[in-house]
Order: sequence, then structure tokens, then C-alpha cells
Amino acid sequence: MTHSQPSPRTQRITRDLLPAVYCIWAGLILGVSFIATPVKFQATGLTMPVALEVGKVTFHLFNMIEWGIMALIVSISAYAAYIRNEPCRTGRWITALFLLALLALQTFWLFPVLDIRADAVIAGGTPDPNHYHLFYILIEVSKLATTLCAAWMCRYKTDMMP
Repeated sequence: MTHSQPSPRTQRITRDLLPAVYCIWAGLILGVSFIATPVKFQATGLTMPVALEVGKVTFHLFNMIEWGIMALIVSISAYAAYIRNEPCRTGRWITALFLLALLALQTFWLFPVLDIRADAVIAGGTPDPNHYHLFYILIEVSKLATTLCAAWMCRYKTDMMP
């Protein structure tokens, strides 16, 4: 199927929208994981069980939002390839797949493990020490760095541009 050349307006929208979505995701990661969460645990009137319950709700909601953002990134990338009648740009898809892998790792492995630990503390127990929170932080740092780099690359690198 052949397509006519997309309008300059459509090209601008697809060129500007994907980097904006990546920037919004980066801002959400900064706000939720690196600002709100550490501050919450510094509140002297907030008990650890209550803080963990709030954290569970917050991170599960944030995780659903991230899946929505991931779907938006894939949709914009696919639409941009479709309107230009071109194969998918490799850099754009490698970045999206990397973020998808990190998100899946958090959702299907790390969150269930951290939920069990949080539930144990909420119930008054003390779980064994481990490195799961460090894994979570490393994944968040990786997502933040990747989203920021992707935003820049989508805007200025031709192999990433929608």
C-alpha cells in the first residue's frame, strides 16, 4: 500500500510527540521514585507499615500508568512508520524494547517479591535482608536514563526520529 507524503503538520506532531512522551515519563519517574518516595519515609508521624501500604498503592498505580505510556510510545512509533511508509527505525524499537523489558521485570518479578516483603512488615514481621530494593533503584535509574536519552535522540537523531 502506498501513502502520500504526510503533511508537514503530521510530521511535526509525530516528531515532537514521542520525545514529549519520553520526557513526561522521565518526569514521572523523578517525581514518584526519586522525590515523593524518599520524602515519605522521612515523615516522622508516618509509621513504617502505613508508609509501606501507601508505597504499594502508589507504585502499583504508577506501574499501570507506565504500561499506558509504553503503549503510547509503541503506538506513536508504529503510526510514524505507517504514515511514512517506511520500515521501523531500529534505534527507536530497541529503546522501546529495552524499556518494555525493564517494565516487565518490575511488574512480573520485582513487585511481587517486594509486595511479599512489605506485607510481612505490615503484619509486624521482619523479612530477611536482601538486595531487592537495590534492584528496584537500578531499574528506576535505568528507565530514567533511557527515557531522557530517548527523548533527546528522538528529537535530534535521524535513526530514532518518528
